Amino acid sequence: MGSALSFHVTGWAWIVISALLGLAGFIGIVRGSPLPAELRLVHVHGTLVGGVLQILIGLYLASAEQLQPPTKRAGRLLGFFGYNVAASGLVLGSALRNGDLMIAAGVVLVVVMLPSARQAFRTFRTWPGWTSLYAFLFALAFLALSASVILGILLAGRWLPLWHGMLRLAHLHSGLLIGLVLIGVASIQLGLPYSLHRPLKSPGLGQAALLLLPACLAGLLTGFLLASVPIQLTAGTGLFIVLCLYAANLLRTWSAAGQPGSAATDHLLTALFFLLLTALIGLAVGYNVLSSVPIMPYGTLHLIAYTHQAFIGFLLHAIVGGLALTLPSMLARHRVPSHKKRPAYQAELDSIMNRWHTIQIATLSFGSLGLALVASLTWSLPLGSPGIQAASWSSFALLLTGVTLVTIKLTQVIATRPASDRSSHEHKV
Repeated sequence: MGSALSFHVTGWAWIVISALLGLAGFIGIVRGSPLPAELRLVHVHGTLVGGVLQILIGLYLASAEQLQPPTKRAGRLLGFFGYNVAASGLVLGSALRNGDLMIAAGVVLVVVMLPSARQAFRTFRTWPGWTSLYAFLFALAFLALSASVILGILLAGRWLPLWHGMLRLAHLHSGLLIGLVLIGVASIQLGLPYSLHRPLKSPGLGQAALLLLPACLAGLLTGFLLASVPIQLTAGTGLFIVLCLYAANLLRTWSAAGQPGSAATDHLLTALFFLLLTALIGLAVGYNVLSSVPIMPYGTLHLIAYTHQAFIGFLLHAIVGGLALTLPSMLARHRVPSHKKRPAYQAELDSIMNRWHTIQIATLSFGSLGLALVASLTWSLPLGSPGIQAASWSSFALLLTGVTLVTIKLTQVIATRPASDRSSHEHKV
């Protein structure tokens, strides 16, 4: 326990459980019997803190574990349990609406995140293509995540009631908009060329896009805090242009590599698509709000559909792509001491990760898009209509299928031992 694999497995378990709760909540809204607000907070904290952040930590550790001195593993074990205690405290505090418990969990989370951030910086310096710009981006992302936790502590303590609305917006958007987006975008630009075994097509364009990205995100955050739609639209337009340049550079890199297809590359490219889609929909929402007479009504279901294009479409695809990229190599390195025998075992694990990956990507993608379809149908159909009910259950089934496929493959990869271990076991039997 405490290894990168522990963070991977536990983080994915958090995502699966939280996803089931989220899907149940969505079906509840469509059926006219929404779950209590406390369970929505449980879903959000379980997914983002217990799941996404924990797997990100595991991905960073996976790259550095071969260099990690054994004497530091005790500290990593403590960090693993501390992190999950913090995540559990946030979830339980959300369910019980217990501010003291959430404050204590937030403090533990900040303490645990510090060594994880140091480890991440040491890890990234070993990656091909690492520059000081990446160091700046990850430092900024860590500060944004820390600020989100601290603002969450202030919200839980209710110490600034007059500023509650602004604190809530800052808490949500500093962690999600700046923290996770920066980490995701920078990691994809590092990870995709690495998985393609090819340098970035235009390093200069990649650096320029990453340099402009924080300014656009900061502008968006400012617009949200000031409730200024014009500022949001200006920053959002700049963000969309920057993301288009960023995505075009990565697509050119993929094309120059011969357009290879694997679970890792296809998930990362799909994450790019959903990132662009999220930015584009955000602009459409902004222009809709700015209109004197909104073109389309915008309610809770539409907000859920929009945010989950980012949560499922961008973050989940990026997470699964990262797991497909790092997990086989990490297990091969740990389980096969011989450098000569290691490639065969890693190829076997890569083969497992690549099975059904087209179905896996399609179900997660169309399931996420199905949420948007359900929301759009409410413009012309009543909530209880057979069409909306059918679309809702179809989206539920697609998302559940995609998550199940990923879970099965992760289990198979972890359970598959090297051929030498299997032969030894059969000989003993």
